[in-house]
Amino acid sequence: MTYINPPSWHSLRLRLPLVISVFIAAVLTTFLLVAFRQVESALLQAGGARAQGAADQLATLLTQSTQQRLADIERAARSSAVLAYFQHPSDTTAADARQRLTSLTTPGQPAVELWDANRQRVLAVTGPPVPGRAAPARLPVADPPSRPGLTAFQVSNDVVFWDALAEVDDQPAAEQKSAPSTGRLGYVFSRRLLSSASASDVIGRLVGSGAVVEIGNQTGDVWTDLSKLVPAPPVDIKRNGVAEYRATDGQRRLGASALIRGTPWAVWVEFPRSVVVAPARIFLTRMLIFGLVFVAAAAVLAWTISARITTPLHGLTHAAEAIAAGTALERVETKRRDEIGRLGAAFNTMADQVHGVQRELEERVQQRIAELHEARQELDGFFAMSLDMLCIAGTDGYFKRLNPAWSETLGWSDDELRSKPYLDFVHPDDREATIVAASQLADGHTVVQFENRYACRDGSYRWLQWKSVPVPDRDFIYAAARDISEHKASDSRIRALNDQLEQRVSELNALSQELEAFSYSVSHDLRAPLRHVTGFAAMLDKSAGPALDEQGRRQLRTISDAATRMGRLIDDLLVFSRMGRIEMMLGRVDLAALVEDVRREMAAELNGRSVSWNIHPLPVVRADGSTLRLVLTNLMSNAVKYSGTRPTAEIEIGCNGTPAETVVFVRDNGVGFDMQYAHKLFGVFQRLHSTDDFEGTGIGLANVRRIVHRHGGRVWAEGAVGRGATFFFSLPKTGDATRDR
Repeated sequence: MTYINPPSWHSLRLRLPLVISVFIAAVLTTFLLVAFRQVESALLQAGGARAQGAADQLATLLTQSTQQRLADIERAARSSAVLAYFQHPSDTTAADARQRLTSLTTPGQPAVELWDANRQRVLAVTGPPVPGRAAPARLPVADPPSRPGLTAFQVSNDVVFWDALAEVDDQPAAEQKSAPSTGRLGYVFSRRLLSSASASDVIGRLVGSGAVVEIGNQTGDVWTDLSKLVPAPPVDIKRNGVAEYRATDGQRRLGASALIRGTPWAVWVEFPRSVVVAPARIFLTRMLIFGLVFVAAAAVLAWTISARITTPLHGLTHAAEAIAAGTALERVETKRRDEIGRLGAAFNTMADQVHGVQRELEERVQQRIAELHEARQELDGFFAMSLDMLCIAGTDGYFKRLNPAWSETLGWSDDELRSKPYLDFVHPDDREATIVAASQLADGHTVVQFENRYACRDGSYRWLQWKSVPVPDRDFIYAAARDISEHKASDSRIRALNDQLEQRVSELNALSQELEAFSYSVSHDLRAPLRHVTGFAAMLDKSAGPALDEQGRRQLRTISDAATRMGRLIDDLLVFSRMGRIEMMLGRVDLAALVEDVRREMAAELNGRSVSWNIHPLPVVRADGSTLRLVLTNLMSNAVKYSGTRPTAEIEIGCNGTPAETVVFVRDNGVGFDMQYAHKLFGVFQRLHSTDDFEGTGIGLANVRRIVHRHGGRVWAEGAVGRGATFFFSLPKTGDATRDR
C-alpha cells in the first residue's frame, strides 16, 4: 500500500486558522448586518415621527392663522361701517368702509373687496406697497366662492392663492340676537397669495434642514412647496400618518401628512431616506473597519495556535504512515506534558503493540492458507463426485472447468468441451436464447430455470436445465446443469393428450350448440301448423258444433286439448333452448325475499286450495336473479301440483350446506316417486306420472338443472311413493354474499 502526501491546503496548519477566521468573519458580518438593520429601523421610525410632528405642527399653525383670517373678515362683514355703506352708499360711508377694510390688507397681497348681493365688486381696498416691489396684479375671479368660508387652493399664471368670503347681512351683529336678518346685502372678499419666499424660509427654519414642505388641496389637484407648483405626493393624503415612496428620480423619500382643520387643505413634510439613514451607514462603515482589524488579529492568533498544535501532530502522522507502509518501527520523540505529549506516549505504546500483533497475524495467515488448501481439496472431491453437471465458464464464452458428469452425459472429453466455445455445442434453435441468458449473467443477474439443448458425441441432443450465478469480480460464471430429456419427453406426451382432450371438448361444445339450435328451430317451426290446427278446430266447433253428436264433440275437444298441450310443450322447449344462451348477470340475491315473491304470485292460482307454507330463514347468495326465480317457481309449483291429492298441502323450504356451498331444499307431502327412477327426473321430456294425473311437459326440471349447472351448482331429489318428495339445489359460496339473514 502506497501513501501519498496530501496537498498543503489539506493540512490543519492552514485550514484551522482559515476556518476560525471565516467563522469569526461570518459571525461579525451577521452581527453588523443585524445591528445596521436595527439602527436603520430606529432612524426610520425617528424620521417618520419627526416628519409627522412637523406636519402636525404646521397644520396647527396654518389652522390658527386661517381661522384668525376668516374671523377678521367675518368681523369686518358685521361692522357698522360696512353695513352703512351697503345700506346708504355715499362718499362718507365709502370712506368709513375703506378705513375698516384697511385693517384686513397686507403688503404685497391683493386688495380686500366688497361685493354686492350679485357678487359684483363695489369697493376695493389695497394694502401699502412693498418697497422695491410692484403691486400685485388683480387675479380674475373665474370661479367665485359658492358659500362663505375658505376655498381650496387655485392657480392662475403659476400663482397659487386662496379666497375667503364672509356675508354682509342687513342688520348689525348686536341687533341679530334680538331680531332675525331679513336679507343679504353683499360680501367681504379677500384673496391671499400662497407663494412667498419669506414664508418658505420661516417654515424651513421651523421644520429643520433637509426637509421638504408642501401644501395643497386634499383632492390632490393643486400643490406647492411655497415657491413653485409641485405634483401631489403619491400617497393617500386624506389619511394622517407616515408613508414612504420612491420618487421619479429613483430616490426613496419618507414623509408624513396632516389635514388642516376647517379647510380643504393638507400639509406634507418629507425627508430623503438617504438623509434619514445616513448615521446608520456611518455606523456600518466604522464597524466594518473595526471588524476587519479584529478578523486580521484573530487570523494571526489562530495561525500561531494552529502551528503549536499541528507541528507535533505532523510528526505523529509521519510515524503512523511509516507503520502503515510496513517500514521499520518508528517512535515519536516529544517532551511536552500537555495532551499532545500524552498522545505521543500513547502512540509509542500502540506502535509496540501493533508490531506484536503484526507478527501474530502473519502466523495466523500461514495457518489459514493451509486450511484453505485443505478445503480446496475437499471441494475438488465434491465437484468430481456430483451427479449434476457442474461447470465454471468465463465471460469469453469458454468452459474453464467441468466435472466428470459432462463427459458421462454428452460423451465429449473434458479437453474437447473446453477447446471450443460452449455455443458450438448448443442446438441452433436455442443459441439466441442462450446468448440472452449469457448477457443477463454478464450484467450481474442470476439465471434460474433456463433450458436449452446440448449436442452429444453421437449426434443426438440432450435437454439441460440450468441455474447460473455470475462472479463479476473474476469474470466467471458458476453453473449447474441437469439432464431433463426424459422429463421433456413426458411433457410432450402429456401436451399431446391435452390437445386431444381440448379437441374433443371443442367438438362436444359445437355439437351441444347445434342441438340447441336444432331444438329452437324445430320448436319455432312447429308453431305455425299448430296455430292452424287450433284455429280450425275452434272454427269447426263454432260452425258445426251443434250438429255434431256427443262422440264428435268429444273428439273435437280432444284435438283442441292436444293442440294446447303441444303449444305448451313448444313454449317449454323454447325456454329450455334459451337457457343455454342467456347471459348470466350475477349479483346479490335475497333468497327469502325471492321465495316470498314467488309464493305471492302463486297464491292467485291456488283456487282456494289449503296450503301450509313452512319457510325457514334463507341467506343472501350471489346468483342471477331472473333465472334463480325460474328455478324456485318450477320447484314450488311442482310441490303444490304433486300434493294436490292431499287435503292440505304441506310445503317446507329451507337451506343447509357446507363452507363451500349453500344447499336449498323444497319438500312436499305429495305423491312422491320411486327412487329407482330418480335419474330420469331432470331429463328433457322425462315424466314419472301420466299427464292424465298431473299436467306438464317434462321440461321444467330440465330447465332447473341447466340453470343451477350454469351457476356452478348441482341438483338432486329424494322421495318415496306416497310420502312426498324433496328437491335440492346448491350454489357455490363467494365473498360475503352468503351471509345469513
